[in-house]
Amino acid sequence: MLDANKVKNRISQVLAIPSEKVTDEAILQELVMDSFILIDMVIDLQNTFNVRLNQEDLIPVKTVGDLINVLNSKG
Repeated sequence: MLDANKVKNRISQVLAIPSEKVTDEAILQELVMDSFILIDMVIDLQNTFNVRLNQEDLIPVKTVGDLINVLNSKG
């Protein structure tokens, strides 16, 4: 199981936003408006945490908490 705080810290680094904004309830598309940056973030998380996701895995993901849950289900 991945450490949620490590995932949040990595998201904060990749998106270059304050870590206080990266909460479980934070909506990913509100954290960054550019979908290409979100894709880069997912790729970075996959590489950092050695997890593989496909597009279908990401369909229900809306919040940081959702993303952490998906990462954990694949990790």
